[in-house]
Amino acid sequence: MDLTVILRLAIALAIGLIIGMERGWESRESPTGSRIAGIRSFGFVGLLGGLSAFLAAQVGASVLGITFIGLALIVAVSYGVTARKTQDFGITTELALLITFLLGALAGKGFTSEAVAAAVVMAVLLGFKQELHQSLQHLDRRELIATLQLLLIAAVVLPLLPDRNLGPWSALNPRAIGLLVVLIAGISYVGYFAMRLLGTRVGLLATAMLGALVSSTAVTVSFGRMARRGQGNLALLGAGISLAAGTMALRILIEVSVVNPALLPALVPPVALLAIVPLMAAGAIAIRTKATTSSSDVELRNPIELGAALGYGAVFAVLFILIQAVETWFGDAGIYALSAISGITDVDAVSLSLAQATQGDLPLQVGTTGILIAAMVNTIVKAVLATVIGGWKLARWCASILLLALGLSLTTAIFTSF
Repeated sequence: MDLTVILRLAIALAIGLIIGMERGWESRESPTGSRIAGIRSFGFVGLLGGLSAFLAAQVGASVLGITFIGLALIVAVSYGVTARKTQDFGITTELALLITFLLGALAGKGFTSEAVAAAVVMAVLLGFKQELHQSLQHLDRRELIATLQLLLIAAVVLPLLPDRNLGPWSALNPRAIGLLVVLIAGISYVGYFAMRLLGTRVGLLATAMLGALVSSTAVTVSFGRMARRGQGNLALLGAGISLAAGTMALRILIEVSVVNPALLPALVPPVALLAIVPLMAAGAIAIRTKATTSSSDVELRNPIELGAALGYGAVFAVLFILIQAVETWFGDAGIYALSAISGITDVDAVSLSLAQATQGDLPLQVGTTGILIAAMVNTIVKAVLATVIGGWKLARWCASILLLALGLSLTTAIFTSF
């Protein structure tokens, strides 16, 4: 008795039972004789797939193909009879039966972990039918297009990009640029939908934090305008701006950790203070202040557009070339000047570009210093925007916090010989 074969067949049977349990529960109220398959049928089909794979290894691969075709014919005839009787023309159960057979065969061939994982995912998708349909009903066309565009960039465009250095100073790696575009677009995408789904429920501060995944500058401008119009509590609006700035700092650390973790030992202490101080201050203000502002007033655009993605790619390409150029022509000072200028508008692009460049010839210390300069300049810009747009009363609740965080971060950077 071969215990390996018995284990594989048992797993094939279990795969059928996993999927059949969900299908059986879904059709539990259907009249007798109107169900095409239940938990037992799915178990048998999974076991049939495992047995077919075992026999195919013994007598030839044709056994597996013939058995699958036979099963497909039985399923097709059963579907025709059931559809005429119930007028239900859905084919989910029929497709599930055929996939169960294939997963059973996969287990029979020895790919047990992969087959079980696929069966669990399949059962989850089947079980969340109602939630998936409801999510589609709440999805507008703009968000559908955004999802498809992100998938297009990540699954189609990215694999086609060459993974080699090109251009002036061999500064451009199309695959690396594509990865950075997908990273920043993915963060924005998650932040957009998290804010859309949770923003109006969990309040202004959650909106600030989630909105900062899309654009912390946008949150600053939006909250500043709300303060100027007298909408909401100034303390809470200031806390929201501080929270968005702190989230921006955390976002930098996450992005850098993905691109080049070697930068983190020197980067974490000063950048962490840019995050911790605003987060703690925002929490303290929130505890003492009652929320009176609707989070729905924050206006953020859908971040995933093909035009925006191409724009990010162009920005990264230009920054890669500029980094190599200014390092060659002006040395480290040129890198720092470029970081300061870039940090005025967008800290993500320059941070990711420098992190990528440190995987080449750019020294780690120069890259880390450049990222910190960009983050500090961006923090100053937020404090200025909050003051100019929202006024001095708003600045009391956010600009002071941001400048305190900036001072502590700069002191830490100096004393750690950064």
